[in-house]
Amino acid sequence: MTMTGPKPLSCPLITGLQSVAYLALRLNPAIHYDRSLLDKDDAMPDGARPSLFRCLMGLVLVAAPAAAQEGAGAEAEQLVLAADPFETTDPLAAKPGEAELAFIGIYERARQGAYRDTGAVATEIQLGVAPRLEIRFGQLGAYGNLQTRGRPATSGATGTDPSQGNGAGPAWGGSTRLGFLYQITEERGAVPVISLLGRVLSVYGPGTPSHEGEVAALFGKTLGSGARAVGLNLNLGWTTRFAPLPGERPNQYSFTAAVGTGVSRDTVVVLSHARRQQERGERDFSLVEVGVRHRFADDWPILGFAIGAGTTRDTPALLVSFAAQWSFGAGAR
Repeated sequence: MTMTGPKPLSCPLITGLQSVAYLALRLNPAIHYDRSLLDKDDAMPDGARPSLFRCLMGLVLVAAPAAAQEGAGAEAEQLVLAADPFETTDPLAAKPGEAELAFIGIYERARQGAYRDTGAVATEIQLGVAPRLEIRFGQLGAYGNLQTRGRPATSGATGTDPSQGNGAGPAWGGSTRLGFLYQITEERGAVPVISLLGRVLSVYGPGTPSHEGEVAALFGKTLGSGARAVGLNLNLGWTTRFAPLPGERPNQYSFTAAVGTGVSRDTVVVLSHARRQQERGERDFSLVEVGVRHRFADDWPILGFAIGAGTTRDTPALLVSFAAQWSFGAGAR
């Protein structure tokens, strides 16, 4: 049996991202670069335009002027709220001119199936474009038993081919995500950080690709101060499939809660629980994770490690994940 990766995509999400990046580049005179680098398509197949590389380059370059002008004078914030690699989404929006880039590696072990392993790699860029408003772009690719994926990695209707993600053999899958996060409140007194996240997803794999919309309310609260502060996270989400296939749920809910306790200004230990509704006939995805996030220096990436276990039969028996997060711009955390 010969396995092949997913075909190059001509994705409307990437098209929209390219347009945003190009507009930001042309409106920001502080960025100096060779524009011809973003116009080269010689090495790309026709079906792969617009270039994902051009989009990522454009978003990183938008934040470059702020990093150059402000330097490293700002002191990094206390680490307390949960973020990558945990299932919890951070409610704090990047400030205008700031950007965050994260790389995440994931290994999962299914409870059953002839082939039980799944490996995945994810990237995400967060770009502050206005006060309390940021753009988020993410890409995930996975290979293995895709039926265990908590983050969407395979489309529905996998068919009867035993190699197509039903546990009998490995398969390729992934998702492309584009969205916006708006931070409604700042944390003051008893008022937590409250944000609204909205995004669209293209989910592809061995079956028919699907397109989804997701909206989530994000809450974050810090208790206490100093190195021993405690951070609380709560995510409440709702996902809608735009054209569900027969037998698929058109809507699914999600819930994530996490608590983090500071060990030092640069280290936080996190315990989280994520729960998501799955397809009819399947129990909810329910995962408990514990791990740590650590920053070695103010200008170094934040590294995170998490290990988790499922509490239902349709959740991975084991999940191990690692993340590295870079921040660019003034006041980067």
